[in-house]
Amino acid sequence: MRRLVLVRHSKASHDAATDIERPLSSKGAELADLLARELRSRLVSADQLLVSPATRARETARPIRRRLEPSATSVHEEIYTLGANGILRLLVGQQAQARTVIVVGHEPTISILGHLLHDTDDDLASQISFGVPTATAVLLDVPCAWQELAPRTARIREILTARR
Repeated sequence: MRRLVLVRHSKASHDAATDIERPLSSKGAELADLLARELRSRLVSADQLLVSPATRARETARPIRRRLEPSATSVHEEIYTLGANGILRLLVGQQAQARTVIVVGHEPTISILGHLLHDTDDDLASQISFGVPTATAVLLDVPCAWQELAPRTARIREILTARR
């Protein structure tokens, strides 16, 4: 069983020249660390940490990287620009031996991708169909190889939002 964790960045400031440069607010930094601690209590480790180039996503990823010590961390423009299908293509290209992959990105992409991958229409699907708040992780079990990941091939295990 593989694990996919889709993370919406934490609370961002609006004090930046461009959207991609928006940093986390002080509350956002605190919530990112809380989310990383919650993830650490649920995951033993991570193999890949895939991050949007947006400042707020990279800042959200820092405590996750510090607490989970992934084997590799990389920044991918498509997480910021290409939406759910772009991230899905990125995931399908993951190395076969990767067991846990974490993606730090944005709304509405995170909830759309989680909903797209989830294999049934249930309460969890309904919860994310309306979007997920900042500092939220959608944990999915992936019973197939990354190369076989497609709509309705994973199952949401938990939706975790940092305590506010």
